[in-house]
Amino acid sequence: MLSAFETWTKWTDDGYGIDIVYLDYRKAFDSVSHPTLMEKLMNTNIDSAVVKWIAELLEGRRMRVKVRVELSDWILVLSGVPQGSVLGPLLFLIFINDLPQWIRDGMMLLFADDTKTYRKIMEVEDEVLFQQDLDSLLSWTRKWCLKFNVEKCKIMRVAHSGQHEYDSDGVKLQEAHQERDLGVEVSSRKVKVKGWILT
Repeated sequence: MLSAFETWTKWTDDGYGIDIVYLDYRKAFDSVSHPTLMEKLMNTNIDSAVVKWIAELLEGRRMRVKVRVELSDWILVLSGVPQGSVLGPLLFLIFINDLPQWIRDGMMLLFADDTKTYRKIMEVEDEVLFQQDLDSLLSWTRKWCLKFNVEKCKIMRVAHSGQHEYDSDGVKLQEAHQERDLGVEVSSRKVKVKGWILT
């Protein structure tokens, strides 16, 4: 996070604007397909014994719902990573780890399901290129069946007004003037860290 603040500060000092898109996944931890996750795990440098152990952990998991004293039937869990565990966020990160490779002109930071992509902006052409990155990320979501919750994805413009209206799958991204980013308050005019203001 601090590296992003350093980059943003340098860009604004150099006279650039910055566009930051905060991405939100729809049911992030529940939507990870087990077969797809296993495919990605097998393509990493993780020891095959560990991959087999994870496969056995995920295979045959069942769940049911209890409302007062009534219980539903058991159903197989075919997607999702174990929540409330150390392993869950790690598996999710492995699943989305190739996401930055799908963008060409921007930069991206991943922390569990908190994902943001950003680009320095000097002219409208930079915004058009950044939109192309967003379109590419949308292609990633279609390939790996992990959708963005477009209604909750936000665009923040720092140190410029901007002319391009960003969208994802035809839905216009809502513009944010202030966003809480991993406990740090970021605004379109300044970055505030525990009472200190970086301009």
